[in-house]
Amino acid sequence: MAKNRENCIILLVDPPEADKISPELRTAFGPERAAHVNSDLISAAYKLAKDFRDAILILSYAKTSRHPDLTWLDPEDPGFLEVKSHNHEGRLQDALQLAFFTGAKKAVLISHLSPELRSEWLYQAFDSVNDKTVAIGANQDGSYYLVGLTQQNLKIFEVPGFSHGKSAETLSERAKKNKLSVVNTPETYAITGEDTLLKWMENRESASPLFQPPQTEAQRQETKKPHRRHAKNHENPAPSAGDSTL
Repeated sequence: MAKNRENCIILLVDPPEADKISPELRTAFGPERAAHVNSDLISAAYKLAKDFRDAILILSYAKTSRHPDLTWLDPEDPGFLEVKSHNHEGRLQDALQLAFFTGAKKAVLISHLSPELRSEWLYQAFDSVNDKTVAIGANQDGSYYLVGLTQQNLKIFEVPGFSHGKSAETLSERAKKNKLSVVNTPETYAITGEDTLLKWMENRESASPLFQPPQTEAQRQETKKPHRRHAKNHENPAPSAGDSTL
C-alpha cells in the first residue's frame, strides 16, 4: 500500500558504536552494553515506523567510517538524511525542515528510547495534529517520546532547551503560550536504567509472537469449518485449538 506522503515520521538513528551513544545510556549500562541496548531500541523503533502504512519515514543519521550506511539496521538500506548538526535539537530541526520542504503536512518525531510506543498512538497523533493543535507523548520521567505538529507550529522548537529534562512539560507550556491546544497520547516509559530495561525485556517475552508456526493440513481444514453457533449468520468461525498462540 502506498504511503501517505502528507504524514511523516522522524527518527534519529545513532551508529552502533560505544562513543556515539548518549552519555545517559553509557552511564547506565557501560559503553559496550549501551551500544547493544541502543541498537536493539533503534531496531524496534525503526520496524514500527517502517511498517506504519500511513506515513513516510525520515531517518536522521550521523554516519561513520565503520558504519557509512544503514545496512546494519536494514539490509535493504533505507537511506537517510545525513547529519549536518550533531546537536540533538539541530538534527530534529533539520529533519523537520526536510519533511515539510518535501511536501509533508504533518510530522511526528519519535524517540527510540521509549520501546512501548504503539502504532495506534501514532494514528492518534496524526489525527489530532493541525495548525492549532500539537500532539505530545510523555514518559513517566517527564521526557517526551512523541511530538506531532505542522509547519505552522515549528515555533515551539525555536528556543533551545526543548529536549532536556522534563521536555514534555516544556513543550506543552510553549504550545500553550502560543495559544495552541495540546493532545496527549498515553503515558509510557523510557529506557534509563536496569529497571526499565528489565521491564521492556519482560514485556517482549510475554508478547505474542510475530509469526505463527505453520499449520498442518488438518488444522487448515478445521479453521475453514464454520462454527455451528455462527453458521446461520455467516459470521467468522471461532478459532480451533490448533490456532491458539503459543
